[in-house]
Amino acid sequence: MDNIKATFQAVIFDLDGTLLNTLEDIADAVDRMLSEFGFSGHTLDDYRRFIGNGIKLLVTRALPAEGRAEELVDACVKRARDLYWEHWNRKTHPYKGIRKLLHDLEDRNIPKAVLSNKPHDFTARYINAYFPDITFEAVMGQSDLFPIKPDPAAALEIARRIGIPPSNFVFVGDSVVDVRTALSAGMYAVGVAWGFKGVEGLAEAGCQTVAKQPSEILNLFSSLSA
Repeated sequence: MDNIKATFQAVIFDLDGTLLNTLEDIADAVDRMLSEFGFSGHTLDDYRRFIGNGIKLLVTRALPAEGRAEELVDACVKRARDLYWEHWNRKTHPYKGIRKLLHDLEDRNIPKAVLSNKPHDFTARYINAYFPDITFEAVMGQSDLFPIKPDPAAALEIARRIGIPPSNFVFVGDSVVDVRTALSAGMYAVGVAWGFKGVEGLAEAGCQTVAKQPSEILNLFSSLSA
């Protein structure tokens, strides 16, 4: 990673493709919905492209052009959501090194938060299930309270709640959406090489650092005593 001289005090994580590999469970739910509505499914690589801008856009991207009438999209979103709720944790797992990173950050008393474009109830469910022993000062998914990323409003609200200036936050995510959110909020944008999207496009979007493994994120806080 780059030689960083700034002192960071807190971190916001994206969820899907950053903390958890949820790709197969998402793909399975949407593919099952598509089959029920008489449409063809997609590959995992297709879903890597579809994911990142909320469930409605995910489903819209998965539907063929002739299936994108508003009422049909709404029905498909509801069915995909119901199927995903039933089968949300069949194949999902934390990425290697993530749990250790979170525990190391906890040991250093570094405030942590999660900001996802996944619906809030799913986001909270995943965090409670996979990281029950980790303290997050805020966990926020998509809701009516704030616009989804890359709008910075929710990230700025997290900073306000924690009481640390946005410029002292590291924002970690796997997509261009996350990079744009970080920069719009005045936070330090860290991309991850292990996520859904790959590193292509991150630098062009303005990503300031790309972590090849979770332990590299801890190095940004190395100036803080353990």
